Amino acid sequence: MIRRAIHILQSRGISGLVRAAIVRGRGLLAKPSALLPTHQDRFIGKSGIEIGGPSQAFSRRGVFPVYPMVGNLDNCNFSASTVWEGILQQGKTFVFDPKKPAGQQYLAETTALNGLPSETYDFVLSSHMLEHTANPILALLEWKRLLADGGTLVLLLPDRRYTFDHRRPVTTLAHLIDDFKAGMGEDDLTHLQEILALHDLERDPDAGNMEAFKARSLRNMENRCLHHHVFDTRLATDLLSYAGFKICAAEEMAPHHILVLASKGESPQVLNELSNSNER
Repeated sequence: MIRRAIHILQSRGISGLVRAAIVRGRGLLAKPSALLPTHQDRFIGKSGIEIGGPSQAFSRRGVFPVYPMVGNLDNCNFSASTVWEGILQQGKTFVFDPKKPAGQQYLAETTALNGLPSETYDFVLSSHMLEHTANPILALLEWKRLLADGGTLVLLLPDRRYTFDHRRPVTTLAHLIDDFKAGMGEDDLTHLQEILALHDLERDPDAGNMEAFKARSLRNMENRCLHHHVFDTRLATDLLSYAGFKICAAEEMAPHHILVLASKGESPQVLNELSNSNER
């Protein structure tokens, strides 16, 4: 099916970026997570929102197939036109499963979800999206705001060991905290030199040669293809804990996934630190 889709895109002259998005989908259709049977009550008949997507990871044949279980699912993407989803339109247009009613499509930055209601959703889904965000802590605080008490976050991240990021060092939590406290915006390119030096183009053939990759990367505010930060399981869980989530379970999954389930917890450590700093 994937080969057929690529052939159709090639015949229509669709760009390599879109073709790459379909190829990447192969890794999202794999053996389902062992965690889902234990945690499925968090999703059956419940209301949620996905940040980015729709993702094959959550589809009926995905690594964490919750789409068939949910009651309703809304969505938020950063733009009306993205590399991965194509053209999007606000309203009841989010189709994630052919047997489910369409959800509400929002268009907003993940770090500024001001138009979305607080404490409304039972769960938040995110697949291979947070690494594209320049300010992950700010994004997570926004996602946490959307969750009702006890709500669940499902976070999928790429495991650097098995991706084109394998040469890059894992980002430190201290670096992510500094980015948050500095108010880092999505136009950030401070990681670009590291990316250009260490990105493995042999594992990312659809990025083209180095000249093409650099040109695309310089337009990151438009396409959001860069991986600002590099994760392993320890960083993922430490980051969520710091942002005020309680870790429920974590799993490293073939071929290149880190999966973390977390619930809405206490006041984020980062906000406590800022409050203490302001009192001095």
